[in-house]
Amino acid sequence: MDQTVKRAEKYLGEICSLLASYTRKTAKLRDKADLLVVQLFDFSSTEDPELQTGLKNLAEDLAMVQDYRQAQVERLEMRVVAPLKAYGDIVKNKRADLKKFSTDLNRELKELQKLEKIRLRKPADRQSIAEVNAQKASNNSQHSIRQLEETITDFQRQKLKDIKSIFTDFITVEMLFHAKALEVYTHTYHNLEAMNTEKDLELFNGRIKMSDSRTGRLDTPLSRYSSSLMSSYPSPPLASPKSLSLRSTLSSATGKSHRQQHSQYLNTDRRPENSLICSLAAPYNVRDTWKRRKSSRRRKRKKKKKKKKKRRYESGTERGQNTSRQSYAAQYAQVCAQKYAHLHRKHYSYTAL
Repeated sequence: MDQTVKRAEKYLGEICSLLASYTRKTAKLRDKADLLVVQLFDFSSTEDPELQTGLKNLAEDLAMVQDYRQAQVERLEMRVVAPLKAYGDIVKNKRADLKKFSTDLNRELKELQKLEKIRLRKPADRQSIAEVNAQKASNNSQHSIRQLEETITDFQRQKLKDIKSIFTDFITVEMLFHAKALEVYTHTYHNLEAMNTEKDLELFNGRIKMSDSRTGRLDTPLSRYSSSLMSSYPSPPLASPKSLSLRSTLSSATGKSHRQQHSQYLNTDRRPENSLICSLAAPYNVRDTWKRRKSSRRRKRKKKKKKKKKRRYESGTERGQNTSRQSYAAQYAQVCAQKYAHLHRKHYSYTAL
C-alpha cells in the first residue's frame, strides 16, 4: 500500500511538471505567432495588391489559429494540469491515513504480545483479563486493516479513473486544435496558391523601367521610318525664280479646268429636291406602325432581361472571386454575423408576437 502511494506521488508529480512546461511552451509559441502576425500586416502594407491580399489573408488566418491556441492553453490548464496538481494533496492525505492505520496496528500487536507473555506465566486472573484485552485489540486491528484496504482501493480506483479522463481530455484538446488549425491552414494554402505574382511583377517592372521610357521618346518607330524615307528619297534642289513663274502659270490654268470638272460632277450627282416631298407623300399605314412599335418594345424588353442576367452573372462571379480570395477568418466572421442577424430577427419576431 505504501509503495502504491509513493509511486503515484513520484510519477504523477513528474508528469504534472512536464505537462505544465508543455502548456507554458504552447503559450510562448502563441505569443511569438502574434508577433509574426503583426509583422506580416506591416509588411503587406508596403507591397503590391496580389502579395498584399495574400499576406493579409495569411496574417488573419494565423491570428485565428492563435485564438484556437489560446483556447488550447486554457483547456490544458483547466482539464489536464489542474487535476494532476490536485493529486499532491490527495497523496498527502492518503499518506496520513496510512500512518494512522499503521500506529493502530502497532498498538494492537503490542496488546497481542502482552497476551502471549501472560499465557506463558499462567496466572488465572491475569489470563482472563489479558484475553479480553487481546480480543479487543484483535477486533480493532481487523477493523483498521479493512479500513486501510478500502482506503487504498478507493485511491487506486480514483487514480485510474482520473488518469484515464486526464489523458483523454489531453488528446481531445490536441485533436480539436489541430483539426481547426488544419482547416484554416488548408484554406490559407489555397489562397496562397491562387496568388498571381506575375501581376505584381508587371507593376514592379513598370515602376523601375523609367530609363527605357525616356530613351523611347528619342528612338521611336516613327522616327526610324522617317529617317529611312529621307535616306531613300533625298530632298530636291532649290527652285530658281524662272521655274517658279512657270509653275504658277501652269497651276492657274490647270486649276480652272479642275474646278469646271468638279462643278459638272456635283450637278450630275445631286439628288432631286422633291425626293423629301415624295417620301412624305407615301401612304400612312396605322397597323404597320403599331406592329413596328410592338416589336421595338419586345426588343427593348429582351435587351433589359439580357442586361439583368449579365449583371447577376457578373455580380455572382465577383462574389465568388471575393470569397475565394478572402481569408478563413473573414468568411467565418461573415457566417457568424449572418447567424447572429438571423437569430436576432427570430427573437424580434417572437417578441413582436
